[in-house]
Amino acid sequence: MVGIGLRREVLALYRDVLRVARTFPESSMGRKLQYNARELLQLRQRESSTTRIRRHLEEGRDALDVYRVLREDPELLTAITRKKKK
Repeated sequence: MVGIGLRREVLALYRDVLRVARTFPESSMGRKLQYNARELLQLRQRESSTTRIRRHLEEGRDALDVYRVLREDPELLTAITRKKKK
């Protein structure tokens, strides 16, 4: 059984990802981020290894940092997605 503290961390990270995704300048990419976050949470909901959960949390936080950088830098987002500005 996973501890309450770890469960809170997982849910807090999930909420943070959803919050960043909602404010993403490219709405289709924001929706994709929300979808991916939901899918990963459902895929890993039965995980019982504290070590694995902590590793997933670390990976999720790293990804969230990247999403925040992309959200704040439209030129970088454009370069990565190769979409032309309108």
